[in-house]
Amino acid sequence: MRTAMAAVALGSVILWAGRASAEEQPDLSDLSIEQLAQIKVTSVSKQAEPLSRAPAALYVITNQDIQDSGVTSLPEALRLAPNLNVQQIDASQYAIAARGFNGIQAGNKLLVLIDGRSIYTPLADNVIWNLHQPLVEDIQQVEVISGPGGTLYGPNAVNGVINVTTKSAQDTIGGFVRGTAGTGERTAAARYGFSLGGSGAMRIYADYDDRDGLPSASGPPIDDSYRSWQGGFRSDFGGEADNFTVQGDIFHATDAAFAGDHANAHNILGRWTHVLGPSASFQLQSYYDRYSTDVTLVHSALTTFDNEAQLNLTTSGHEIVAGVGARRTNDLFVNNLNPFELEPESEGLWVYNLFAQDRFNLTPELAVIAGVKLEKSSFVGWQVLPNLRLSYQPNDRTLFWAAVSRAVRTPSRIDRDLEFLPFVAPSTDFDSEKVTAFEAGYRGEPSSWLSFSVNLFYNYYTDLRTTEVTDLPGNPVELLNGRKGTTYGVEAWGKAQVTPWWRLSLGATTLHNDFHVVDHRVDLIPRNSLGADPKWQVVGSSDLDLTPKLRLTLDVRGVGALDLPPDVPGYVEAGGKLGYSLSDRIELFVAARNLLHRTHLENGDPAAQLIKRSIYAGTRLRF
Repeated sequence: MRTAMAAVALGSVILWAGRASAEEQPDLSDLSIEQLAQIKVTSVSKQAEPLSRAPAALYVITNQDIQDSGVTSLPEALRLAPNLNVQQIDASQYAIAARGFNGIQAGNKLLVLIDGRSIYTPLADNVIWNLHQPLVEDIQQVEVISGPGGTLYGPNAVNGVINVTTKSAQDTIGGFVRGTAGTGERTAAARYGFSLGGSGAMRIYADYDDRDGLPSASGPPIDDSYRSWQGGFRSDFGGEADNFTVQGDIFHATDAAFAGDHANAHNILGRWTHVLGPSASFQLQSYYDRYSTDVTLVHSALTTFDNEAQLNLTTSGHEIVAGVGARRTNDLFVNNLNPFELEPESEGLWVYNLFAQDRFNLTPELAVIAGVKLEKSSFVGWQVLPNLRLSYQPNDRTLFWAAVSRAVRTPSRIDRDLEFLPFVAPSTDFDSEKVTAFEAGYRGEPSSWLSFSVNLFYNYYTDLRTTEVTDLPGNPVELLNGRKGTTYGVEAWGKAQVTPWWRLSLGATTLHNDFHVVDHRVDLIPRNSLGADPKWQVVGSSDLDLTPKLRLTLDVRGVGALDLPPDVPGYVEAGGKLGYSLSDRIELFVAARNLLHRTHLENGDPAAQLIKRSIYAGTRLRF
């Protein structure tokens, strides 16, 4: 790992030797270290505040970060966050987690939002990443919280929240085209934005992705090549008191693994924000979302209707956010591949919630943030999700914080209703998985050229899912809540503006766990509950302006071994992008991922494929 990091720095220095004179060089990026600390974030308190004031383990991926990296998909962009572990499974599937529990079955404790719409599916309790293909150039920023977010976001925000926000339509006036081609993948994207009247704007876009299959890690070859497209629109309009957003997407994909495999999805969202006065606002958001997949004789579908109202109020030293929400889901699961089934095949479920959180100052430097969410679902009764945080900010450059909170993962249909009688029985008493989390952190800017963040966490889990042989007649297998345990670790990252034209970033995480089944029971498939996570991970990058028109980004990541059988070796990989701006409207670039090895393995699931080296060229045109 140390050698790879040295290679990044050395490569930057060597290339720097051939650059033009310093007087010709622009700043490395649009934002300085000090400006990055003042980026407005909303994920911690559900209202805009500077990053330097947000008391949580929060990492922000900016639009500039995404474009400099050369990535063309959301999961690959998430590798930029050091507090996430990203495991690619095959040409289209990923498993992504924060603070543990990563894997196809276990990756169920991370909530993901795109413009306020949850893409976490409660049918199987996970995120189906290959159903979501936003235009990465239109992403405003990605806020990654590692740690519970149950008070503001409800169930399933157990170990973290990823909040993806796209640009307002007013910020995307004009045309844009991007195309890439290379070893293993081809992409094409287009977007056009235009004004609507004197106060509104709208954009329409389309994004196409064509990825070749990956080599098999074990067993016979599997053709997992994948083609998909997504199109959509976003419109923003309004005035001083009222603002409206209406947006929607449609998605289609085909998978070569089995004839007829495909996926379809569509959604539409509306949001109204009303300013009640200089210190109060009200927001109402509703969305409809549906996806359906046909994969190897298995058909599944989920339809979601979600409504939420939120009030933000600042008065007498208090910053209050409160809201109420209701969600209705209708699912369908038809399995013609094997005898496993859900009974009934289709069911409608409700989730209701109300929440409130208050930030109030004890002194000008010391603040207390206290909140609670009450939530009820069709499977479990009312659950209490509290949160208490202390924030100490002696100056604008220094923040210390500490928190204790509780979050839950509510049962899915698979947890409760999966059966294969007489061998697997439904588990109608399966309860929520629970965590109580203790956190502390520091975020600071010791100087105008350096910023860093350090976070400590200790999580105590109860009622984790187990697969057990029961004492029911015939001794069937059943999903139960038979495991508990702890995780703890450190997360740290920083950025250094070495010169006006050279920036370095470095991040590292550690993770340790201690789990055991209760009452000497036996969990038949522990990987399905616990997943498999590296004990350490390091990511680094170097961004360098070689000339006013030529920019080089180099990145490296080292990931520890996955030691829950089957073992997956640790690895070190590198990539980057070399971009040349012919003008403000035309960019040519060459990008690469996984340069150090021809193939490597990232996930231990039986279906996991070997990840290949990828080199591709592309262009971005703006008009």
